[in-house]
Amino acid sequence: KQWYQRRVAITAGGTWDETNGPKLMEIDPSGTARGFYGCAVGKGKQNAKTEIEKLDLSNMTCKELVKEVAKVIYSVHDEVKDKHFELELSWIGKETRGTHQLVPQDIYNEAKTYAEEALNDSDDDDTDM
Repeated sequence: KQWYQRRVAITAGGTWDETNGPKLMEIDPSGTARGFYGCAVGKGKQNAKTEIEKLDLSNMTCKELVKEVAKVIYSVHDEVKDKHFELELSWIGKETRGTHQLVPQDIYNEAKTYAEEALNDSDDDDTDM
């Protein structure tokens, strides 16, 4: 028997500290590391990257970013092809003193509502044509 092994893994990680601010890194299967203001991994990553590139990430607050990220996740999800998903949002930054945490429930609720409304507005625009 012959065995084939294919390694496919992409890791994204973030840090924050008072001196250097935020850092987001992506490591691809070859071990190459790249820094980003925003990145996407997994199914739909290309569509998500396209949406992320439209944002002025370096001039947004973490709260604004959480809302936009939720909107991107909802916008790239294909309800016909993809399974139902549960939105989970976490962050690391000044608000968390550099510790990775789930976003507070009130910010989560605001972001989810914002994303759902944007998706519904988009669907309304599509049906108007």
